Amino acid sequence: MDHRQLTFLVALARERHFGRAAKACHVTQPTLSARLQQLEEELGTSLIRRSRRFEGLTPEGQRVLAHAHRILDEFDALRADVGPDTAPSGCLSLGVIPSALHALDTHLPALRNAFPRLRLRIRELATSALAQGLEDGSLDLVMGYTDAPAMAGYAHRELYRERPALIASPAHFSLPETPRWQALDQWPLCLLTPEMEHRKRLETRLAGHGLSVAPVVETNSITTLEVMLRSGVGVSVLPAHFGEHFTNGSPLDVRLLPGDGDRIGLLWHATRSPSRRLQAALSLWQSAADLT
Repeated sequence: MDHRQLTFLVALARERHFGRAAKACHVTQPTLSARLQQLEEELGTSLIRRSRRFEGLTPEGQRVLAHAHRILDEFDALRADVGPDTAPSGCLSLGVIPSALHALDTHLPALRNAFPRLRLRIRELATSALAQGLEDGSLDLVMGYTDAPAMAGYAHRELYRERPALIASPAHFSLPETPRWQALDQWPLCLLTPEMEHRKRLETRLAGHGLSVAPVVETNSITTLEVMLRSGVGVSVLPAHFGEHFTNGSPLDVRLLPGDGDRIGLLWHATRSPSRRLQAALSLWQSAADLT
């Protein structure tokens, strides 16, 4: 077994297609397939569910994939540690909840400028998937809700508070200056899907006011929500900063709703020794937070 075989397995799991995985690894498809079959023979178990095309990993394949992420991360860290240049390098995998995407505007350019040899892999995921990524090693760092149940036990550092607001296009809706939670069921709502942590928190707030809503649109995409708002399909409850960061067209109206904001911060695995690249990101972003 060598690290190239593990690289091929990670690429296949990511691309979900043998041809695309081979292209990403700069090898031919027969070479990639042969090396993965060799890995299966060495481990004595089937890792990939195959028919005429890739159908996913077996349970054993999923376990090997988790190990592969950790091994490859350690391999990158080893090459950086023994090299003459001590600047952080390798790939930093960052997972982000959709409602925190705007924060990347501030934090990622500073990270790239400070550490140009550092590569970034960014994934927009629901909170449960982010927690799984921290656990299996496919994510180094998460930007999300620090107090979410799925994130219990992970180290965290708060960055800012996420204030809820009613948001709509002024061309289609006239929002009250001081909206009330109790009146939200009067609006056609476009919301994130129920598995998203932001939606779960919204449902909790609504239940506290004796409300339950039936959205006209549900999506797991912030971009889709923006399209729905601008086209006048409905209004949405989102973090207040989205009114400032939606940029495809005229400004959206933002009206703060009563209540405290949710804590958004950085989360990482508390029991594993942080890599040099993770330490660099945490140090840089903490310095930026101290200045705000």
